[in-house]
Amino acid sequence: MSSRVSSQRSGRTIQASRSRCSRATSSTTRSSSRSNSRRLRRSFAVVTDSTADLPNEWRDRYEIEIVPLKVLFGQETFRDRVDMTDEEFFRRLAASTSLPTTSAPSPGEFADVYRRLAQDHDGCISIHIGAQLSATAEAARVGASSVDGFTVNVVDSETVSMPIAFLCRIAAESSSLAEATAAVEQRVPRCRVLALLDTLRYVEMGGRVSRAQAMIGTMLDLKPLLLVANREIKSVDRVRTRSRAIARMIEFVRAEQPVERLAVMHAQAPEEAEAIAAQLRNKFPDLEVPVGQIGCVLGTHTGPKALGLVYIKTQSR
Repeated sequence: MSSRVSSQRSGRTIQASRSRCSRATSSTTRSSSRSNSRRLRRSFAVVTDSTADLPNEWRDRYEIEIVPLKVLFGQETFRDRVDMTDEEFFRRLAASTSLPTTSAPSPGEFADVYRRLAQDHDGCISIHIGAQLSATAEAARVGASSVDGFTVNVVDSETVSMPIAFLCRIAAESSSLAEATAAVEQRVPRCRVLALLDTLRYVEMGGRVSRAQAMIGTMLDLKPLLLVANREIKSVDRVRTRSRAIARMIEFVRAEQPVERLAVMHAQAPEEAEAIAAQLRNKFPDLEVPVGQIGCVLGTHTGPKALGLVYIKTQSR
């Protein structure tokens, strides 16, 4: 049977459809498909990758499939959050003289996941790290195009970290695949990640600032604030001292109001993150404000002790 692959919504989503293939087993996700007795009421599955920094509670409650990226330290390769925990990643990062690299899952790994999900679902939405940061979404598209009889809507989130987790949760709470895709697509341009770096060491190693700039920043105790928005990573401010930088982050988000989702992220700084979340819950009592751990992809550039405020802006009326 001939295949059909069509682009939707400025290329962020691709729908692939063919005749149904037989079941295949995936080693990158939970090893067995769920029985009909455990099947969720929704007819579609939700898939993401490990860069979503998805809380375990959300993964289990909404039965979201996670396909891990790979982290490479020298000649050693680890599956993100499968072979290596966040704690181990940051321990290795702090001791390393060069930045680790990451690689996307293969199209075959995605195809295996989609074929397995096809046994219990009519289709799926697959939401991934921005294409400007990783080849993951493209690998998902290629994998989807090889799966017969199963609709896969691949969404390029244009971002990284917990905004993707928010999008997955929104999708999982939708009543149909079409509704989920529309709800996620609508929010992609409104996703934001505001990150506070504790040190310039890692952006220097990554070539984003010069050694001289890093030395001056360290001497003056400057804390950079980086914003991930609309496919770009840009510096929005440099603030002296960590406490002032945290206050500046909160001020930045207040100026962005209204927002519909908000979370605090951290790289091995849980107590600070919880304290910030408590402040935000007081300021924005209608928002949940969960706290999460920054993963390897964003953490490679931020380094340990980084903090982040991630949010989705409310649609302008």
